[in-house]
Amino acid sequence: MKSQKLGTPEPFAALNRIPIHDNKEPLVDLRVACPKLIIGKGVLPYVRQRVAEMLNLASAQLPPGHRIKVHSGLRTLKAQSDLYWRHFKELENKHPDWPRSALRRANNKYFAAPDVKAPPGHCTGGAVDVTIVGPDGKTLDMTSPTKGWEAAYTYSTNLTPHAFANRRMLIESMFDAGFSNCRDEWWHYSYGDSAWAVRTGEKIACYGLIEPPENHSYAGPARPAARIVKRRYRTASSSALAAHRRPRVVRRRTSG
Repeated sequence: MKSQKLGTPEPFAALNRIPIHDNKEPLVDLRVACPKLIIGKGVLPYVRQRVAEMLNLASAQLPPGHRIKVHSGLRTLKAQSDLYWRHFKELENKHPDWPRSALRRANNKYFAAPDVKAPPGHCTGGAVDVTIVGPDGKTLDMTSPTKGWEAAYTYSTNLTPHAFANRRMLIESMFDAGFSNCRDEWWHYSYGDSAWAVRTGEKIACYGLIEPPENHSYAGPARPAARIVKRRYRTASSSALAAHRRPRVVRRRTSG
């Protein structure tokens, strides 16, 4: 008998029922607000102000010499859409006999759809993809002996004791700081978005869709001047999401 998965499922039907009352919290630049973090090259390094504060709390929970590394922060809706449909196409090519409903369900497991009412967490400034780097500068092993999507389930029982201990270190530090985790992606944590509300039982999401700063930059060797970046806010609407739908898919959209 297959054991029941730990964590809370996040079907789109549940996400879409969560009202969004954006609290107008500003975006901040992680390179300034969280100087102890390692920001991956090419990352759009902006999150909501409270999320940055929580990342600092999580960082403080780690043993000496260990640092949180952010692999993904804010994403534009276009970037999320490109990522989603690129993987959808890969599934379509790999499983030509699958109906679109099955392809959508498989894709939705690991990629937030850009064409549903609830905006993807990374597009709200409330989500980050993270791991831990040890004192030697190397990323801690959190997956052995599994690889790829096989290793994705947060509470996998197929890990070595060493990999499990490392993953538990990340889980505990992020949970203690107030984040919630997507159970199907050990690296994905969020606060304030629709998925966070579903996972924690909150009735309202406090972060909606947000655009990056007009003069935004991606993470690299340069460090910008210290500042808090304020940006206009808008919750996801049908008009904002419509451009990221594929016409053949919209009418047959599944709930996840």
